[in-house]
Amino acid sequence: MVSRVAVVIGLAVWLVLPLGAGEAPVAPTGEAPEMLQELKAYKHKIVFETNRDGNWELYVMNADGSNPVNITKTPDVDEMYAKASPDGPQICFTADEKKDGKKARNLFLMNTDGTNRTKICDNAREPCWSADGKCIAFLKGEYERYDAMDYVTKGIFIYDLKTAQTREHPNKKIAHLYCLNWSPDGNWFVATVHAGASLGFKHAILALGADNDKVFDLNLGGCRPDLSPDGKKIIWGHGDNAVGLADLELTADTAKAKTLYNVVQSKKPMETYHADWSPDGKYIAFSRGPEHEGKRVGLAPEIPSSNAPGWNICVADASQKTRWVAITTDGKSNKEPDWIFVKGESGK
Repeated sequence: MVSRVAVVIGLAVWLVLPLGAGEAPVAPTGEAPEMLQELKAYKHKIVFETNRDGNWELYVMNADGSNPVNITKTPDVDEMYAKASPDGPQICFTADEKKDGKKARNLFLMNTDGTNRTKICDNAREPCWSADGKCIAFLKGEYERYDAMDYVTKGIFIYDLKTAQTREHPNKKIAHLYCLNWSPDGNWFVATVHAGASLGFKHAILALGADNDKVFDLNLGGCRPDLSPDGKKIIWGHGDNAVGLADLELTADTAKAKTLYNVVQSKKPMETYHADWSPDGKYIAFSRGPEHEGKRVGLAPEIPSSNAPGWNICVADASQKTRWVAITTDGKSNKEPDWIFVKGESGK
């Protein structure tokens, strides 16, 4: 009988090629290797989580995957789910820490080079930024005890960077959300809900009023949405194997989405998750890799802190179907990419 590892290697040998600091990645055969050259000239960078030495760290790399740098370097702490500020200088992220023998997932803020690390909130996860960079919204853990599942949350909270004060969203029914987004106009949150009985949904991508009780099902099959910089489009994990793209209409009274097409389509056993728009909407970064046995017991590779052997960061052309390239190739659980805005020729 052929092993799962052998199947994965046979289908995608490029996933496990080593990548050293400063080394340019090698494109997988059959995709769009010419993209690496155009990405080499692209100014914006990418932060992502990876498990390379037995724990989770955050790395920053160029758009083509070159010059990966560990910005956390904490062998006794697992960092994950990084989100860069709209103007680029800061990153908020979650970290699994141990205290008195117990693990906890907490929310932090730091500069993009890893300096000035500050804790924002205990027992918090799934953060996102306001468009003006003045506030961070996040979800609180549903229980005081640690739980690795991403949807075990209750309530939306907003942290003001200037005052260091936190306020709660007025809708107290909010629970079991994950992958929180804040619309550019500040009027809506968009997130996935799972087992959200209090909101009346089993599983859906929802738009929730930022300061009221309005809730709309966007009727997109899948999870983990991300809003375009202008708020007019949405991408998400369309099933396990695709990145879907849809027009998004957010008005004062309603929220609707109309599916257009899949930007990326993979075949089993390869999965496609964690899509993120570049600051100018030109590219989409995403995670891609094989399904693994842990998914059978609830520890799916797409979940933060769940190992994902063979997973890599890729970048797709947002204007076309299935034009993409892998920018990491070592397969060391590379997940949750987020673009970092960089001022410059292409970052004005």
